[in-house]
Amino acid sequence: MALKEIGVRPTWRKTGTARRIHDALLAIRDEPYVTLMVSPAAGDGKVHALYESWGYEDIGQSQPSPASAILTVMIRASH
Repeated sequence: MALKEIGVRPTWRKTGTARRIHDALLAIRDEPYVTLMVSPAAGDGKVHALYESWGYEDIGQSQPSPASAILTVMIRASH
């Protein structure tokens, strides 16, 4: 499974809401792994650090198109 994007409104940030959405989504999936791509610059690196705290590990980099930024590819077990 590839996770595209999780976003919450500013008033819901730092409340655990994004993590609860993430975990609820994975709880109903059967795939053994989930991957995502994150911009290393997002939130001055805070978004990457957040995903690391959720158990994701870096496995490489990707540039989806010539015009896009280089993104960090991350993976973790889905359960």
